[in-house]
Amino acid sequence: MIMDCGLYFHIPFCIKKCIYCDFLSFPRSSGYTCREEEYFTALSNEWRERSALVTDGVDTVYIGGGTPSSVSPRRIYDILNDVRGRAALRENAEITVEVNPGTVSEEHFRIYKEAGVNRISIGIQSTQERLLRSLGRIHTYKDCEAAVRMARNAGISNISCDLIFGIPSVCEEPAQTYEELKEDIERLILLGVRHISAYSIIVEEGTPLYELYKCGRAFDADPDTERRMYYYIRKRLVKEGIQRYEISNYAYPGHESRHNMKYWECRPYLGIGLGAASYYPGSNDDYIRETNTRDPDEYMSGRYRGETEVISAEEQKREFMMLGFRKMSGPSPEMYKERFGTDCSDDFKDEIRRLKDKGLVYKKDGSMRLTLKGCDFANEVFREFVL
Repeated sequence: MIMDCGLYFHIPFCIKKCIYCDFLSFPRSSGYTCREEEYFTALSNEWRERSALVTDGVDTVYIGGGTPSSVSPRRIYDILNDVRGRAALRENAEITVEVNPGTVSEEHFRIYKEAGVNRISIGIQSTQERLLRSLGRIHTYKDCEAAVRMARNAGISNISCDLIFGIPSVCEEPAQTYEELKEDIERLILLGVRHISAYSIIVEEGTPLYELYKCGRAFDADPDTERRMYYYIRKRLVKEGIQRYEISNYAYPGHESRHNMKYWECRPYLGIGLGAASYYPGSNDDYIRETNTRDPDEYMSGRYRGETEVISAEEQKREFMMLGFRKMSGPSPEMYKERFGTDCSDDFKDEIRRLKDKGLVYKKDGSMRLTLKGCDFANEVFREFVL
């Protein structure tokens, strides 16, 4: 049974898939959008079934996709009403909705606010019109500015923006330049958003971008330029007081994503919806990791479960360390001892010694953290904790 936990609701609908997107989502052209009512009925039914696992309360809700803002905001209102009807939603709960700037109106944010939404995550990706077009985005930078303004006018000031750097050359469009990335950062600072997630683009098999690479119509950005972008983002945001608290995430103090921290601290969460993942205590010392089916027909017929995995105590310890090192504060020794009854410095003394010898981690305020070099070679740190 679960104490306070996070909830994730997956909304798989969108207007149009971006060329790099490998998320589980269905654009309007797919035909699944005509089954929207059927999907939301299944979503509500699954939550009714799963809510029995929540014995205490819910302190974070994250509604992602897909593009949640591509459906009526009343759908989001109904989801949150449903949550309150079956679990104790904490008074100070963080409630986030992802939006695409090209799909929102003042009505969206007004209804989100009425529903209790207090955090908005905007998929900006770039502020450059030519790059937005090359990525297949449906919005402009003016749409981004308008989305931020409308959210604030509705009373939602905790706003996060996603940004991509290292955007490749696509067809005849040149790759992102260093100056364009700098302008992106300055624009986000001027917008006054409280949180920024900055990711280098990943080319996933099965996406249109992958196919463009295969046929020689897309090419990587210059690696040295991309590295300069990475360092500039870190330096400029920190100078502005927007602290790096996770490898790819920056926030003003107090505006870190509480929901995502659950993933990095291996705390319980339930995923509701197509392909959603859950992680919660099982019997004895085991944890359960479940992933819902990715088949929409199965899901809408009430067959929600996909794969189930039992995570042993030893595996949990290693995941705690690996994911904890994504945070700039490192894995919490206090949380580790409270959960496992032992000291992480004893359980992983050999791994930590090797990482220290390589200059990848150091000790500060009682916890091990990534050095700047460790941030650059984080995968090498993570590998130490893989069974």
